[in-house]
Amino acid sequence: MEFARRLADLMLFRRGPQDMPGDQSSLVVSIAAYCIVLFIQVALVGSLAGALVQAGLATLMLGLYAATILRLRGLSNRFNQTATSLFSSGAVLTLIMLAPTHALRPYLDALRTATDPSQVPMPSPLFALVYLVVGIWGLAIYTHIYRNALGVPIVLGVAVTLGFEVLLMLVFSVLG
Repeated sequence: MEFARRLADLMLFRRGPQDMPGDQSSLVVSIAAYCIVLFIQVALVGSLAGALVQAGLATLMLGLYAATILRLRGLSNRFNQTATSLFSSGAVLTLIMLAPTHALRPYLDALRTATDPSQVPMPSPLFALVYLVVGIWGLAIYTHIYRNALGVPIVLGVAVTLGFEVLLMLVFSVLG
């Protein structure tokens, strides 16, 4: 219960990653939760095999990215708390995104198969808005985590957060 309270406070910007547990078991559970929920989200709009690859690769990339950024700043000792913060908040955000992802599936399917883009029905504005708001909230949370973990100004926290998103998009664009 204490972990959930700390996580909620982190996601509401009342605590930083330094307030999260730094033990291996919290980290492993956070990684597993993130990977499982991400797998479910991707499987809602794609194949199970593709979801397995994407969830596994995104999980691995997030861990390696955080470790690399911390190491570059000479702060490797903060990895467990930072990664636990990133993975556990990511799991909660992805869990929140399951309903909007499911609701947007017909729109995504139509986009994939449409020969004439003007014939694609517009997605539900409510679910599109929820998707956007939760996405922005997620970027703000990750910025908060990186800013605190790295001890940098918010601008650099934003840059580190966006750097990961760009890297993720590049890798998945190349992989198709």
